[in-house]
Amino acid sequence: MKTTKASVLSPFSTSFLSMVNYTEHTVKLPDGIELLYTDSGAPNSASYTTLIVLHGSGFNGDGFVPLHEFAHRNDLRVILWNRRDYRGSTKYTDTELEDLAAGRKVFQDRLAMQLAWFLEHFIKHENTLKVSLDHKSGGFILMGWSFGNATTLSLLADPAVLPTALYETIEPYLRSFVLYDPPYTALGYELPGKESVYDPLADPDCSTPEAIYDNFKHWVSSYYTHPDIASGKSSDCEEDLCGLDEIRASCLRATHASDAESAHEALLNERLASSYFPKVNIFHIAGTKTCSYCMWGYMESSRLYKEAVGHGEKVRTTKFKLVAGGNHFVRNLTRPRLSAYLYG
Repeated sequence: MKTTKASVLSPFSTSFLSMVNYTEHTVKLPDGIELLYTDSGAPNSASYTTLIVLHGSGFNGDGFVPLHEFAHRNDLRVILWNRRDYRGSTKYTDTELEDLAAGRKVFQDRLAMQLAWFLEHFIKHENTLKVSLDHKSGGFILMGWSFGNATTLSLLADPAVLPTALYETIEPYLRSFVLYDPPYTALGYELPGKESVYDPLADPDCSTPEAIYDNFKHWVSSYYTHPDIASGKSSDCEEDLCGLDEIRASCLRATHASDAESAHEALLNERLASSYFPKVNIFHIAGTKTCSYCMWGYMESSRLYKEAVGHGEKVRTTKFKLVAGGNHFVRNLTRPRLSAYLYG
C-alpha cells in the first residue's frame, strides 16, 4: 500500500487541489491479473456508497484523483481503477489483443469476470456496505468514463458468464451504473456517414505516436457546439466527428457486433432487466459541448430508450442528464455536490 499526499492539476478540476489524500493499492485477482487502484478510504459513516470509476482510452485513473478530495463530504468511498494495459495493471496478452481486434465476445466476457472478481474482493476484504432497503445508499456505483463503459456494461450483458455463487455474492451490493460520456463506439452504435469524417488518430500531419496522441488529446478535450441535440440526427452533431478506437497503440478496438450486443443486452433486454441484477438502474451523463462521438452516443441511447419505453417494454430504468457547458472532461463532477451527478 502506498499513501499519497499530492498537489494535483487534472482535466477534471478547475484549479490545483492541494494535498489530496488517498492510498494506492494493487489487487491480485485469479488468472494472474493485477489491477492498480487508488482509494479515498471509507468515510466515518454507516450509509456510505462505494464509487468505482473506470477511466477511458488514453488517460488512466490519475486524471480522476481530484474526486478523492470530494469523497467523504459526499458520503462516498472513491475507488479509481487503472484498467488493463495502463500503469500498474496487467497488460493484455497477444491472444487477448487478437480477440479485442477481432471483436470476439470472449474479450468482453473476460472483462466482466475480472470486474466481478474485483467487486467480490472488496466485499470480502473491505467491509463494503450492502445497498440499503430504500436503494438510496450503500453498495457500489460503477462509473465508466468514455470507453471505460465498454468494461462496466459487460457485467450486465450475459448471465452465463458469471458463476452462480459469484453472482449471488455481488448482486446485493450492486446499486447503479453511471455512463459518463461514452462514445457511441463503446455502446456498439453506428454513425451515419462516419467514413467521411475527420479521424485525429489517422491525421497525415501526425507521423509519430507522440504527435498522434497529442492530436487526440486536443480533439477530445475541446469544446463543440451542437446545433440541435434534441433532433436525434447525426447531422446535428458538430461536424468534426472522429474515430475513437480504443487508442490504437494499446487497444486496437473498433466497433464490432459484440459491442452492440453487449450494450443492448445490458440496457435494453427486458428479460435481463427483470432477472439479472434487476435492481440496478442506469444514469447517462454527457456535456452539451462534448465531442461528437460522445454526443451521438448520448443522443442514440436516449432515442433507443424512449423508443423501447414507448413500445411498453420494461427495460432497465435509465435517466439522462446533459451538463450545460460541459465537454468530455466534465468539470462539474469535482464540485462538492458530486452526489447530484451520481444519483440523478
